Amino acid sequence: MSKKFEYKTLEIRPTGTWKSKFDIVEIDKILNDFGQEGWELVSMEDKNFGYGTTECFYYTFKREV
Repeated sequence: MSKKFEYKTLEIRPTGTWKSKFDIVEIDKILNDFGQEGWELVSMEDKNFGYGTTECFYYTFKREV
């Protein structure tokens, strides 16, 4: 029997006046919470405007069902 997975994508956006701040402690908390629920991070991708400015990050997780 083959394994089956479900997937979840999380979007994290920067904050601050110039949208340039990421709270690393908060991101770690979110990632650890997902890990405690059985989610495994499989990819992370940034979305940017093309001028070196990151709009957000997408974290994709999977877990076996």
